[in-house]
Amino acid sequence: MPSFNLIDEDWVPCVLADGSSKLLGLRDALTNSHDIKEISDSSPLVVVAILRLMLAILHGNFGPENMSRWLALWQAGKWDAAELAAYFETWRHRFDLFDQDRPFYQSRELRGAERHPVLHLATEVSSGNNPTLFDHSSDDSPPAVTPDVAARYVLATQAYSIGGGVSTPFNLSDSPLTRGVSVFAVGDNLFQTLALNLIEYNESLPLERSGPDVPIWENDYPEEPYSAGTPTKGYLDYLTWQSRNIHLFPEGDPVGVRYCQIQQRLKLPKQQYLDPFKCFQRGEKGLVPKALSADRAVWRDSHALLQKADSDFKRPEVFNWLARVDDRRRAGQIDARPEYQVVVAGLATAPGKAASVLLWRHERLPLPLKYLEDERLIATLEEALHLAEGVGRLLGAGCVQVQGKTKRFQVPSPMWLLAQEVLAKDQNGKADSNAVRSFVASLSPTRSYWASLGISFNHLVTELPADTSPDGEYGASVLLRWAREVGRAARQAFRQATDSLDHSGRWLKAVSIAQDSFKRLLNSTINEFTAPYQQETEERGGE
Repeated sequence: MPSFNLIDEDWVPCVLADGSSKLLGLRDALTNSHDIKEISDSSPLVVVAILRLMLAILHGNFGPENMSRWLALWQAGKWDAAELAAYFETWRHRFDLFDQDRPFYQSRELRGAERHPVLHLATEVSSGNNPTLFDHSSDDSPPAVTPDVAARYVLATQAYSIGGGVSTPFNLSDSPLTRGVSVFAVGDNLFQTLALNLIEYNESLPLERSGPDVPIWENDYPEEPYSAGTPTKGYLDYLTWQSRNIHLFPEGDPVGVRYCQIQQRLKLPKQQYLDPFKCFQRGEKGLVPKALSADRAVWRDSHALLQKADSDFKRPEVFNWLARVDDRRRAGQIDARPEYQVVVAGLATAPGKAASVLLWRHERLPLPLKYLEDERLIATLEEALHLAEGVGRLLGAGCVQVQGKTKRFQVPSPMWLLAQEVLAKDQNGKADSNAVRSFVASLSPTRSYWASLGISFNHLVTELPADTSPDGEYGASVLLRWAREVGRAARQAFRQATDSLDHSGRWLKAVSIAQDSFKRLLNSTINEFTAPYQQETEERGGE
């Protein structure tokens, strides 16, 4: 029988300190994590799943039960190799991908279950009825994958499987990470990344504990599936949650995997488990993971991710942990940075179609840790984002608000005027609203607008904490630069959209009407935002 033990065999995709890529086994990846830059895979879902697996191992060995223990781990700068070696020796028999009794993260062969191409485990590869977004590999003659690829597929499937289909012993339910986005802090190397996300492991964790908390491979009597849901034993159980019964079929020499079985296994109960790496939004039934939008970059909602205390949102618990870490840095207790990056990853599904994956998203954003403790700073960031949203609406197919002498009122957006003027003559003087929206969507001005603002947003986030006035207010000079960038991006997007149109007299008239409205509304919106900051900058002696 073939063997592929994840402790020793190379399967974790790592980027080393010199920039080269190399596959490593779990033991080498963790023991040498201080010399590894990061885990990197074409699928961000794989990266998140591997990080959670590693965190479960580290929590089980090192805690930390309190901040003092964590500080000692951080100061050491690497994980204790002897302790990890002893742990892996004890549990070696549970890390074999093809073990006959307990194959890693899998089940024994499922009696009577259909065999599927192993590519069914890959969210990024199309098979059966998956969306056409993904690659169309034939189900009739499926290719085999190497054991390291199969291992990564299994981990990502257990974390990100989508519910809604028929299965045994009951219909498919979502895996823990399917809904919402996961947020991880990123350090200067893999050790720091893991340490920054190794939150305090004690009774304060926002997950219920119903028994001895161990990762799945240490559980001699794994839980049976229940349609009503199976409570987690605790945080380690949750990090290694087995949402699917999977069985791989190795074949050939060298060994490859062409087929697998996959069925429903454990289902989380209806009560919400507050994953410490997710942002939650309050809905009708309480807190739910904040959904990922297919057409909205995560940074546009960054203020919601950062809110310390808000009635509508609960930020990721890991941010509260990072705030505590930064307290120790500012107190001089540890050598750490005041700013790290965060990776935000997740799936986006079609509205009303939970089993239809549109895309995954993977964004890397700067995070000055000062945001985690300063509500005024977050409020200033939110104000800047509101400006960008308001200007973005000028490029959409809807109405925009303008300030009158005594109140605000709504007028058609410039792009709506453009479409109305172009289409009205084809529709007896009045364009259909659906046709207007389709026309504006075909020009895609908002897409280029938001794409061009991404880099400017990174500058805004990193520069804003250092731009303070004598009275402690944030932002004058930085926000004025941001407003200029917002205006520049909007003008460029409008120009690109209208330059693509016909240059006949009818179309030129439509563009002229829309352009006059756009310039007037853009200047009004920008000036209303910048007026108080312009005055403050002048009082401080200019930029």
